[in-house]
Amino acid sequence: MSTTYDLLLTNGHVLDPGQGIDEHLDIAICDGRIAAIGPRIDVARARTVLDLRGADRHIIPGLIDIHAHVAHGATTPGVGMGCCDPDAIGIESGVTTVLDAGSVGVANIGVLGAHVVPRSTTRVIVYLNVGSHAHTMPTMADITSMDDINPEAIRACIAANPGLIRGIKLRLVGPLVLAEGEKAISRTKDIAREHSLPLMVHIGDLFGATETAERMRQVTVALLDALERGDILTHLCTPNVGGVAHALDRVAPLLAAARERGVVLDAALGMGNFGHRVAREQRSAGIVPDTISSDLTAGGQPFHSLVECMAKFMAIGYSLSEVVGMTTANAAKAIGLGDTLGAIAVGREADLTVLDVVTGEFVFTDTLKETFTGTTGLVPVRTVRAGVPYAPRWGTHPWGWLPAQAGGAG
Repeated sequence: MSTTYDLLLTNGHVLDPGQGIDEHLDIAICDGRIAAIGPRIDVARARTVLDLRGADRHIIPGLIDIHAHVAHGATTPGVGMGCCDPDAIGIESGVTTVLDAGSVGVANIGVLGAHVVPRSTTRVIVYLNVGSHAHTMPTMADITSMDDINPEAIRACIAANPGLIRGIKLRLVGPLVLAEGEKAISRTKDIAREHSLPLMVHIGDLFGATETAERMRQVTVALLDALERGDILTHLCTPNVGGVAHALDRVAPLLAAARERGVVLDAALGMGNFGHRVAREQRSAGIVPDTISSDLTAGGQPFHSLVECMAKFMAIGYSLSEVVGMTTANAAKAIGLGDTLGAIAVGREADLTVLDVVTGEFVFTDTLKETFTGTTGLVPVRTVRAGVPYAPRWGTHPWGWLPAQAGGAG
């Protein structure tokens, strides 16, 4: 008897850069996993069929956002950093996996394990902020003294939340970093290594003064020397003090050496850490991000989704295949899940994203409020998470998913 499939995606253009797939194929799903891939799979064998024929419609591996903030309910809006509902920026936005990049520290990370992760359809990966009181006060600095980096408290936190914490996050911002940045890096690295966890480090201080640029460059150089295989440098394209845009000619060899050691270079645009001129200069210099992530929070943003972040990189010259690779195969590998996520393959859990590629003249905005234009917009059409299809919401702009068009909104 022929196998009966739960779901069949047919007439779609499959794009999986990690495996070199770029052709029209059907994908059959059974029991939440990919059961078959090939041309013209018999629709009669499927209980549900999604016909994905369209002008420029692609099926890609489920998008992975390796830097977002989804500790929804663990922070107080208006006091701490506002966090997003993981499904709002996840399955409802074409994304199947999100990584909470240190939204909270030991004091309140339990909310993620007790409430956020089990109630989310989107897969949620959790990194712990090394600052004990991270984002609980109305300040941009997570650590204000070395006492905030408390190995004993983190040890107890990890023991009390088995399997929850998958990495450690450090933000190199604020006066303490100017005074003791190298010491903060060393202590945080020791903690990460004690627990065999990767370390993600934020560079670029949105409120850093110009006169501190040289000192912050020294701290960033120390960081690049300290990072090891599996660690993540996030905010590669920040225009802020402490970023690698400053003295690029001197920093570029250190970035290359870090990447050679297996360090991940993540773009993480965010409200305050993406300069389109920086990204263009880096691309010209051969410094290409391994991954694109959103750094979405519940506050105001100059962009609205991971797919819009991808479109921004296309506007500065990257191809569709490149940005898809950065948000699927590369992203999965970056968080140590390359053997389970980021690929369309028989036997894998069926996490898929269906995108429409729309041509037009779109306007984007960066951290410095500079506008630039691109000719491609990306619209999520369906999200398939563990074999179940979900329709994205209307979109994050009043007129839908696409960015504003040149000459008018939407």
